[in-house]
Amino acid sequence: MFAVELRRAVLWLPVLMGLGIALYFHLDTEPNPLWMALPLPFAALLVSGIAWRLGLPALILVCAALAGSLGFAVALAHTSFGHVTMIEWRMSETVEGRVLAVSRSASGAPRVLLEDLTIYGLAQEKTPETVRIALKKDDEIPAPGRRIMIYANLSPPGGPVEPGGYDFRRHAFFAGLGAVGFAHGVVVPVPNPPTPDLWDQARLWLAEARHGLSEGIRAQIPGPGGAFAAAIIVGDRAYIEDADAEALRTANLAHLLAISGLHMGILTGLVFGGLRLLMAIAGPLPLYLPSKKIAAGAALTVALAYLMISGATVATQRAFIMVAVALIAVMCDRPAITLRALAVAAAIILLIRPISLVEPGFQMSFAATCALVAGYEAIRDYLRRDWDEHRPRRTLPQKLLRGIGVYVGGLMLTTILAGLATAPFAAYHFNRTAPYGLIANLAAVPVMGLIVAPSALIAGLLAPFGWAAPAMTIMGQGISAILEVAHWVASLPGAIGYVGAFSPAVLAAATLGGLWLSLWRGPWRLLGLGGIVAAGVLLASPTSRPEVLVAPGGGLTGAMSDAGRVIDHPSTRRFIASNWLRRDGDAASQEEAAARPGLARTRETTIAQMSNGWRIVVIRRAGEHSELCTERSFLLVFQGPKPEGGCRLLNGKELYRMEGVAIYPDGEDLAIRSARPEARRPWSASQ
Repeated sequence: MFAVELRRAVLWLPVLMGLGIALYFHLDTEPNPLWMALPLPFAALLVSGIAWRLGLPALILVCAALAGSLGFAVALAHTSFGHVTMIEWRMSETVEGRVLAVSRSASGAPRVLLEDLTIYGLAQEKTPETVRIALKKDDEIPAPGRRIMIYANLSPPGGPVEPGGYDFRRHAFFAGLGAVGFAHGVVVPVPNPPTPDLWDQARLWLAEARHGLSEGIRAQIPGPGGAFAAAIIVGDRAYIEDADAEALRTANLAHLLAISGLHMGILTGLVFGGLRLLMAIAGPLPLYLPSKKIAAGAALTVALAYLMISGATVATQRAFIMVAVALIAVMCDRPAITLRALAVAAAIILLIRPISLVEPGFQMSFAATCALVAGYEAIRDYLRRDWDEHRPRRTLPQKLLRGIGVYVGGLMLTTILAGLATAPFAAYHFNRTAPYGLIANLAAVPVMGLIVAPSALIAGLLAPFGWAAPAMTIMGQGISAILEVAHWVASLPGAIGYVGAFSPAVLAAATLGGLWLSLWRGPWRLLGLGGIVAAGVLLASPTSRPEVLVAPGGGLTGAMSDAGRVIDHPSTRRFIASNWLRRDGDAASQEEAAARPGLARTRETTIAQMSNGWRIVVIRRAGEHSELCTERSFLLVFQGPKPEGGCRLLNGKELYRMEGVAIYPDGEDLAIRSARPEARRPWSASQ
C-alpha cells in the first residue's frame, strides 16, 4: 500500500506549484526579481544526488520545496517580463485599431477588442497594446481583422467594486488589456494598411476565415440556433441573444457555449473512435499499422485545427493541452485518462500561464476532471467485473436495456461528480447555484454529444463538396432542443440559488480536502473529508457584509436594510449594483433594490442610517452642506468644499484614491475600508 501511495505522491507536484503561485499573488508587495532563483538550490540538491542520499523523507521535502518555489518563481517571472501599458485617466478620444475579437458585454451590447492602436491625443509610448470598447446595440458588428475608427470614452481597467471583490485590473494586466470603454459615435471602417509581417498576415487570414465561417453557419442555421452553432464552432458569441445566454447560465448549461474540455473531448473522441472503426472494417489493415496511434495522431491534428478556428481563447488553449496530453499518452502506449496525465496537463498550464490558477475556468475544469477521473478510478474494479459469468445469458433486448442503463447511469454519475466538484468554485466566484443543473445536463449533454457534435463534424467533412446542408439542419434541431431545455429549466420556480460572499478560507479548505480525497488511494484519503467539513463549518459562520457601499465617484450608494440592500438609483452603474447584490446573495434586480425603503436621495446627496446610529452622507455635487456635518455623521464629499461642523469626513484625493468605500459598524464607531486592494503590485502601481 505504501508503495502505491508513494507512486501517487507525484500527483501533488502541480498542487505544490499552485501553492507557490498562490503565495506570490497573495503578497502585499512585489518581491525582488532575485527571488526567481529560489528553485535553484533545491534543483541542485536533486541533480547532485545529495537529496537521494539523505533518505526518502528528505527527498520528498526537497521535491516539495522545488515544486513550490518553482511555482513562485514562474509567477514572478511571468509578471516581471510582461509589459502592459494602461492609460492613467479617463478620456474621450477617437480610437483607430484592428478588431481582434468580438464579444458581448453583461448588458448585451456588442464589444470589440482592438489592437494595433492609434489613440488620437495620446502619445504612442503611452498607447496600450489593446483596448476593449462596447458598441451601441444597434451598431453593425465589425468583423475580426477589419480596421475601424470610433469616438469612445476610455477608462483604465477597474479594480474591485468592494473589498475582497473580483480584481478586473489584475485580469486585464495579464490579458494585456490597457483600457476599456464605450462608444459615443458610430463605427467607421478604415482600410487595413499592408503588413509585411507573415505572422500578422496569417492572423488576419485566420480572422477573416473565422468570420466567413461564422456568417456561413448563421446563414445555414437561422436564428438563435445559428448563433449557438457559431459560438461552439468558431468561438463567435457576439450573436447570442441575452435571453438565451441567461437561460443557459441559469440552467447550468453555459459550459456548452464555451469551447472547453467538453467540446474538445467530444470532437477528438469522435475522430479517434471513428477512425479506429473505419480501420477495423478495412480488412487486415490494422494488423500491419498501429491504428490506435494513427487515430490518436489524427485526433490531435483535428484538435489543433479546432483550436485555431475557434479563436484560441484561454479556455480552449487549456482544453487543447489537456486533450493533447491524453492523446500523446496513447501514442506512447500509456493510459490516456489518468490522474497522472491530468497532473502533467495542470503543470504545463501553470508553467505557461500561472495566472490561470486564480481564474474560475481553470479551477472548475480541473476540479471537475479530477473528480471524474478519481471517482471512476475508485469504482473501476466494480465497473470492470464480468457480470455475464455470474448471470444467465441476456437476450438482445435485455442487452440493449442494460446498455441504456449503463449510459444513463454513467451520465448521471458524471454530472453529479462534476457538479459537486465545481459547486464551491461557482458559489465563490459567481455567488449562485443551479438547483436544477443535474436535470438540465442529463437532458442537454446527450443531445450535444450524440446529435450536435457529430453533425458539426460531418458538416465540416462534407462542406468542401457542398453537401453540408442536411447535417447542419440536424445540428440546428439539436441546438433548438438544448435551448428549449435551458428555457424550460430556467422557468422553474427557484431555478437560481444565490449564495452570499464568503471567505477564501472556505474555498481553500474545500479544495485541499477534495484533492486529498481524490489523489490518494488508501484509507487515509478519507481524512480529506475533514477539509470539506471544515469548509462547511466556516461557511456556516456568520459573514460580515458592509452596511454601506459607495461606488467610485459617489455615483451609486447601497445600504443594508431589513428588506436587503437598498440602491439609490434604479439604472446607473449596473455592473457595480449587480455585483453588490450578488455578493449579498440577493436575488433582487437593481430596479427592485432601488424601490426598497431606507435611503434618502436628492440630486446632490444620499443619506443612509447605520444600525449603530451613525449617519452616512454621500455628497456628489458642490453646494452648502454644513447643516449635514453634525455629530455621529460621516460625510463622503466627492465635490465641493469641506463642510464645517462636528462630523467626520473624507474628501478630495484620499476619497478618490480609495476607489470605492465600504463602511461597517464597529461597536459605537465605524470601520472604513477601501475597495482598492492594499497590496502594491505591478497591475495596480499606476492607479
